[in-house]
Amino acid sequence: MPGRRQCRGLTSVAACALILSLGGCSTWPRRWGEQPCCIETKPVVRRQPIAWHLFDVTVVSPVKRLFQVGRIGRRLVGLPVRALNLQRGEVRDSAFFTDRDPARLSPEDVRAGPTRPADLSRPPFTITKAKTEGKTPGFFVTDARGTRYLFKLDPIDAPELLSGAEVVTSKLLYALGYRVPSYEAVLVRPEELRVGPGLTARDAHGEWRPFGEAQMHALVDPRVRDGTVRVAASKILEGEVLGPASFRRFRDCAEVRALRLAYAWVNNIDAKDHNSLLVWDGAKTLGYLIDFGTSLGADAGRGGAKGPCAGWLNVVDLKEASLKLVTLGWHRPPCDVPQPPVSPAVGFFASPVDPDAWKPYAPNLAFDEMSDDDAHWMARRMSRLTRAHIEAAVSAGRYSDPADAVYLVETLESRRAAIVQRYLDDDSEEPARR
Repeated sequence: MPGRRQCRGLTSVAACALILSLGGCSTWPRRWGEQPCCIETKPVVRRQPIAWHLFDVTVVSPVKRLFQVGRIGRRLVGLPVRALNLQRGEVRDSAFFTDRDPARLSPEDVRAGPTRPADLSRPPFTITKAKTEGKTPGFFVTDARGTRYLFKLDPIDAPELLSGAEVVTSKLLYALGYRVPSYEAVLVRPEELRVGPGLTARDAHGEWRPFGEAQMHALVDPRVRDGTVRVAASKILEGEVLGPASFRRFRDCAEVRALRLAYAWVNNIDAKDHNSLLVWDGAKTLGYLIDFGTSLGADAGRGGAKGPCAGWLNVVDLKEASLKLVTLGWHRPPCDVPQPPVSPAVGFFASPVDPDAWKPYAPNLAFDEMSDDDAHWMARRMSRLTRAHIEAAVSAGRYSDPADAVYLVETLESRRAAIVQRYLDDDSEEPARR
C-alpha cells in the first residue's frame, strides 16, 4: 500500500510537470515594453465590429479555450496562471491603473474623481456632432472655451437614470484606482445649446439627414424639467485616441482580471472591449474605462431600467439555452421573476450579489482568468473605502430625491460587504466603516 500511494504521488507530480510544460504561462507583448501591463509604445489598434466581437467572445473564443491545454490543466490542479503584475499582493501603476491607496482619499477626492475645476463645462455649447442612433441619444459639443465633451441624454421618463449611473460608477472606479474620464451630471438650459453648421445624423431608418435646430429640440424638449435638461457630460480625453483595448491582451494583468469584482459591485454588465479606450499621451499609452450607462440600475441597451437577470446571465447564455432546449422551453432561470424598478431614477438595483456567479451581458476574456489572488487584492482595496466615500460618489449623481441617494448608498454597501466577505473572510484586515 505505501508503495502504491507513493506511485500515485509520483504520478500526480509527473502530471503537474507535464501540464506546466505544455504551456499556459502568462504572456505580454514585448513590443509594448518590458514592464508587464504598461504600454510604452503607440500600438496599432484594430477595432472589431461590435457584432463580430460579441460572436467572438460568446462562441469562437470559448471553443479556442478548449485547446489551451496548459491553462485548463493548471486550473484543474489548482495552479492557475498567475497575473504578471501582482507582486507581494499588490499591483503597481499600469496602463489602466494608478496605485493610490483608497484609504488616503478624502470624500471630496472621491466626489471629484478625475474632474479638475478646469474640466467643468461652461455654456454656451455648440453641437459639433449628433448621436441619434441607439437607445441613448446625445451630442458631441464644444463649450465656451472650446473644450470638447460628450453630452448623453437620459430616457424621457427616467431623467436621472443613465446620467446618475455614469457619474456615480466613474467616481467609484476612480476611487479603486482605475483610469476613467471626467463624468459630471450637468443641467443645461435649451437656449445654451447651438447647432453647428452642416450637421447630419442618422434617422430611425439609418439614413443620413440634416440635423438642425428642429431636430435638436425634438430630442431636448421632451426631457426639459424646470427649464433645464440633465446630461451626463464626459470630457473628451486628452491625447490621441487609438481605439478600444482588447481585454484578451490584458488577461494576465491583475487589475483587469479583478475589474470583474468592481463591475459586479456596481453591476456594470456592459464589459465589452468597446467600453475601453487606449490613448497615446505622447510618451506612453494609457487605458481608460468608459461608458457606464449599464451600471447600477440602468441599462443603456434597453434604454431604461435593468431586467432582473442582469448580472446573473449572459445575454446569450449557452448553459441556459441548453436547459431550455432540453426541457422544451419549460426551463426558466431563477432570476427571471419580474420586479419593478426602485424608482425612475434608480431603476432596478438590488442588494443580492454572488461574486462567483456574476456575469456581464457578454463574456469578458480577462474576467474569466481571475484567480483568488487577484480577487483578494481587489477585495482589500474595496474594504478600504468607507461609507463616507460611497456617499460622496453617490452625491455626484445629483439625485433630486434624497431617498434615491440613500437607497443607492445602502445597496452599494450591502453588495460590497458580500464581495469583501467572500474573499477576505479569513483576512486580518477588516473593512473600513466610517
